[in-house]
Amino acid sequence: MIRLPIDTTLGGVMKKLVLLLVVAAFAGLPAAADTKEKKTKQTTEAEEIAKQHDNTRRALRDALPLVLPSWSLPFYFGMHLDETKDKEKKK
Repeated sequence: MIRLPIDTTLGGVMKKLVLLLVVAAFAGLPAAADTKEKKTKQTTEAEEIAKQHDNTRRALRDALPLVLPSWSLPFYFGMHLDETKDKEKKK
């Protein structure tokens, strides 16, 4: 059996400890990168879902005049008339 010499001095122990820490850091890098990638995928999916919900709300709001009775349309369009006038004044 071949025995490797074991360095029992403080310098040898420190070298082994540093080498062990370096190996552990390299082993942990892919796992850390994977969790970072998952977070970006989750935020991307959340943004896409929020965009879809916003599009749905906008479509429902824009389609409302189609189902309102004709006598209520002046009231509906009058509600947002002040907002559009304010925007024109700011420009």
